[in-house]
Amino acid sequence: MTTVSATTEKLEPIHQEVRNYIDANLYSLQQARLDKRTNATLADLFKSRNPYYLRSTRKVAYQLVSYCLDDYLLSADEILFANFARETSATLARRGQQLLEPATILELFAQDDLPLMFELLSAYSRASNRLLYRFYTDFCDEDSLVDWVRLTRFMSNG
Repeated sequence: MTTVSATTEKLEPIHQEVRNYIDANLYSLQQARLDKRTNATLADLFKSRNPYYLRSTRKVAYQLVSYCLDDYLLSADEILFANFARETSATLARRGQQLLEPATILELFAQDDLPLMFELLSAYSRASNRLLYRFYTDFCDEDSLVDWVRLTRFMSNG
């Protein structure tokens, strides 16, 4: 049996308000996450990178692309979630509700959504394969080794 504190009981209507807002606006957030995966380019992954750091830490094309793609998507998701939490809090404030911390909003957001997870993983796999193929084509030599001169030039040209 679960006990509920007085604080939790007071926040329950607010949590329901947040839950309703999340449910109503979830599609746009998830679509933005899918778009980041679908539309990622090598420029998105590599333009703001330090080529010397990458060369010293990752030697293989697959590692370079995976590391930069993961980092790019993590940053993009953080920004999307932060904006979503900010918009949720602002909506509550306009309705006279107390503001919730972003962590509380994300806690309410977190739920098992297997179809969504499958869609995000599929989009990630497609992006990873597409970008790795493009990377091999653009930045590897005939021996399939990373052409660091070409990659550094690409990363340096704004």
